[in-house]
Amino acid sequence: MRTGTILLAIASLFAGCANGTHFNSTGGIMEYSSHIVLEDTPQGFTAQIANPWKKNTLLHSYTFSTEASTDYSFNRNSNTIQVPLQRIVVMTNSLAHLMVELGAVDCIAGVCEPEYIADSTVCARLADGTIVDCGNSMYPTIEKIMELKPDAIMVSPFEETGYGQLEKLGIPLLECADYMETSPLARAEWMRFYGRLFGVGNNADTLFQQVKSNYQTLCEVAAKTPLRPRVMLDTKSGSAWYVAGGGSTIGQMITDAGGNYIFAENKNSGSVPLSFETVFEKAQDADVWLLKNSSSNNLTYKLLESDYKQYSSFKPFKERNIWVCDVYQVPYFELTAFHPEILLADFMAIFHPELSHARTFYHPLDE
Repeated sequence: MRTGTILLAIASLFAGCANGTHFNSTGGIMEYSSHIVLEDTPQGFTAQIANPWKKNTLLHSYTFSTEASTDYSFNRNSNTIQVPLQRIVVMTNSLAHLMVELGAVDCIAGVCEPEYIADSTVCARLADGTIVDCGNSMYPTIEKIMELKPDAIMVSPFEETGYGQLEKLGIPLLECADYMETSPLARAEWMRFYGRLFGVGNNADTLFQQVKSNYQTLCEVAAKTPLRPRVMLDTKSGSAWYVAGGGSTIGQMITDAGGNYIFAENKNSGSVPLSFETVFEKAQDADVWLLKNSSSNNLTYKLLESDYKQYSSFKPFKERNIWVCDVYQVPYFELTAFHPEILLADFMAIFHPELSHARTFYHPLDE
């Protein structure tokens, strides 16, 4: 049995193109995001996407206009793309769900890995053929994508890999680096970019203001709690334990919820591979252990110990304070990217049960 987090890097096919252009992270309409600058123009808007792996460099620059597009080339910055987009292929379930929420589901022509999509509207359209299954996100079915003739393909950039044949189709690839933001509200704010692509920018702005207000209200409550439980995450995968860096959205959220993340001093915004011994040295006396179960089997203390006996040496195991999210049974990945306030409420309920918040994703690990 394999337990622990679904590593985003394992599912990756893509990476952004790097160049020497400097990225200006100031200005524009975005309030929190550090990896995208949006500026409205008379004909539409522009978007500069930062390279998350090379500081002060540009990943991609786009001009979106209600006027005609230019011929698209992936290797050329300053492509002009006509908006609103009418037909797109979506690579992530979180964006597909957001488009439903924003009222732009009609723009989804195809998706990848529909088996991981829980949204009932998208699933119904997959069933009747309105939305097409374009295969695995690592190896998308190029022929189906070409048949759909989408206006754009929404892709996730990853370091030091390419987009393969997708780069050669002449179809705009819109690089969605929201997952590399270092705060929950910064990532959620990317919905303002996505909304503008589909002509529902006002809907996106309104939704973000609601998310922001709810998140900040919860933070104010958490800030008043006197205790700060020490929190550890996930389990080892093979020979390494991939821990979220303290600069990640999840690391920031633990702090916002009134917890003390044990790897907060590591400012990496992605996952960091560590040995079991290194993690044990830091986390053996943690108070709370949060797990994501990617197996269809019900995870228990007994199964966790049988998977790796040394897990039983951690304090949360001994004191039965492990909490698990069954990611195939709840829409964790669909909701948390753009609704961090829901996950924050879960964390607060776990760290500070006296607050009596409802939980959406996590439950106590069974015996």
